[in-house]
Amino acid sequence: MARIRKGLVESFSGECGSKRFLATLYLDHGKKMDPHLHQNYEIIINRSPIAIRHTANGQLIETTTPCIVYRAPYVLHSSNTLGDDLYERWQVAFHADVLAEFDGICSLGRLADHQACAIPVDAETIALLEPYLYKLAQAQSEQLPKSVWVSALSLLLHEVSELLPSAPAASSAMPAYLQELVQYIVEHIEETLSVDDLAKRFYISRAKLMRDFRASTRYTVYEFITAIRLARAKVWLKEDMPLPIIAEKCGFAREASFIYMFRRETGMTPGEYRKRERKKQNAGNA
Repeated sequence: MARIRKGLVESFSGECGSKRFLATLYLDHGKKMDPHLHQNYEIIINRSPIAIRHTANGQLIETTTPCIVYRAPYVLHSSNTLGDDLYERWQVAFHADVLAEFDGICSLGRLADHQACAIPVDAETIALLEPYLYKLAQAQSEQLPKSVWVSALSLLLHEVSELLPSAPAASSAMPAYLQELVQYIVEHIEETLSVDDLAKRFYISRAKLMRDFRASTRYTVYEFITAIRLARAKVWLKEDMPLPIIAEKCGFAREASFIYMFRRETGMTPGEYRKRERKKQNAGNA
C-alpha cells in the first residue's frame, strides 16, 4: 500500500520530477492555495466529505462531498478548503507525451472536451478507483515495467471520463492555437508581452485573439499575464531571492511596478507576503 505523505507539492511548473507521471496520496489540513498552473494534466481525487471551493480560469465550483477534479495543462486554478478539517486526496499528474506515445491505449475520452471540471462522487466510487491509484503509486515507487502504469492510468482515465455528466462542459476545451499561446506566455513570462505581438506571432487578429482568450479563460490577455507573473513571484518570494531579481524574472520593467501590482492584487507588499510565508513555514516546522 502506498505511504501517505503529509503536505502539498508547491511548484509553479507542476512538472512530475524526472518521471512522466506521478501518483501520490496526501494527508492535508485546510489549505489556502494561491492561483497557479501546471504544465501537465492533473486529476485530484478528494476522499473526504468536506467543503472545498475550486476555481479554474475564473469559474467557481464548490463541492461538499468526495469529488474528482480534472485539469488540463495551463489552466489557472486553485482549490481552497473552507475550514481546517483534516482531509485526504490523491494527486495523479501526467505529461501530454504519455497520451501521444500511447495513443489508442491512454485516452482522455470525454475529459478532452473540458479544460477543468469537478465531479461529485460517493465513497463507493472512490473505492472503485483506488486499486488503479495504488497500482500507479506502486509502479512509481518500485519502478515497475512501463506496461503496469500505462494500464493503470488508462483504466483510471476511462473510469473518470465515464463519470462525467452528459451535460455540455461548463469549461470547454481551449482551441489548439490558444493552448500554444498560453504555453508561450508561461515560457516567456520574463519577457515583454503584448496583445499585438502575440497576435502577430500566432497569425491571428488582435480582435479575435482577445475575444477567443476571454471566452476560453474568462481572463483578458493582460489579466492572465499578470496572474502568471504574480504566481511565479509568490514562489520565488518563499526563497531568499532579492526583489529586483524577482521583478526582472517575472517580466516587470521596474521593481516599483512589481511592488505596485503585487500590492494591488494581494493587498500586501512582496516583503509583507514573504514575512507571512516565512512565519507560516516556521510554525509548521515547530
